Amino acid sequence: MSTSGAPIAVVLQASGPNALGIIRSLARGGVPVIATDHDHRALGLRSRHARAAVLPDPVADPGGFVDALAGLGPGLGGRGVLFPTHDEAIEALGPHEERLAPWFDLPWSPWAHLRPYLDKSAQHAAARRIGFPVPATVEPDAEADVRAAATHLRFPVILKPRVDPAGFKRTFGRQVLEAADADALMAQWQRAAAHRPQICEVIPGGDDALWTLGSYRDAQGQPLASFTGRKLRQWPPGFGTARAAEAWWDPGLARRCHALLDEMGFHGISQVEVKRDPRDGRDYLIEVNPRSWLWISLATEVGVNIPLAAWRDAIGEPQVWPEGHRSDVRWVISARHLPATAGELRRGRWGRHAALSSLRPPVVDGVLSLSDPLPGLGQVGRIVRRKTA
Repeated sequence: MSTSGAPIAVVLQASGPNALGIIRSLARGGVPVIATDHDHRALGLRSRHARAAVLPDPVADPGGFVDALAGLGPGLGGRGVLFPTHDEAIEALGPHEERLAPWFDLPWSPWAHLRPYLDKSAQHAAARRIGFPVPATVEPDAEADVRAAATHLRFPVILKPRVDPAGFKRTFGRQVLEAADADALMAQWQRAAAHRPQICEVIPGGDDALWTLGSYRDAQGQPLASFTGRKLRQWPPGFGTARAAEAWWDPGLARRCHALLDEMGFHGISQVEVKRDPRDGRDYLIEVNPRSWLWISLATEVGVNIPLAAWRDAIGEPQVWPEGHRSDVRWVISARHLPATAGELRRGRWGRHAALSSLRPPVVDGVLSLSDPLPGLGQVGRIVRRKTA
């Protein structure tokens, strides 16, 4: 496929494996890419497949971020297609989508439709409307509500932000706060009340019970590319981000999760994450991420190029990827997974068989690449600097 003179893909917040997966996936289709971040050392800015542009941080300076992106547009020599990698970019851009429209295509739902679904409670409400299982959840407004919830919730529970998960993580250094009993719940609520968290029962099972539908859906809700797989291990284990994952096609999961996206009227790239309960085999909704996810490159590796599907649809040349893909292929972030696994094995916190299975070939790395080496070298350099600081 020739893409000479094709619209440029602009990857936002290109700091990690998520962005690298988009950049490298688009490069496979011959798409020109600009990688942007506020940090000139961001991994995506080192990729040989992208031109680099430094923009303000959409968290610290959302107005400056939008201004800089609008300033970038006229110099593209044609239209650009935007690829957000984090919610913060979507939140900064959403109210200004008309301002960006002369230069950029935004292949996701309009802000007025998407904005409510950045709140986890709206996602859960959509799931309940169609009978999609949701963990028992309360959304307290005051301490009295928390005390009442503690009398009927099954512990352990977690407190997770309904909105602004990035701000929550910056405050606490974790994506969720855990509570093993009523006293711990009250203590955690007092820490996190300003973030208006949900309190959710924890579905039992390990990291490998966390399954994903990753997809791109067009403006009419038609799935153009769909992938399913599961996490194998997170960092930190239990409630963290993937450091090892596995592609495994599950048509039933895809069908159920697309029904939820139908109910939400969703357009764009998304990850629907569920946890498969060993007690009843049902998939309980964890969250819908309305953009790309950390291990999106694994979908491309097994034949489902979701970023390319979004780009082609945005430029008016849609392509449908056949349903189904290769299974039994693994993805890791070696620089994180290998040392963490070694430590967990020494302390007896992970089984030897599961640990070795996470590295069973075929396995691909989300950062390290012989054909695109500079991001990997940058990652190694960061680790060395942290250890010697």
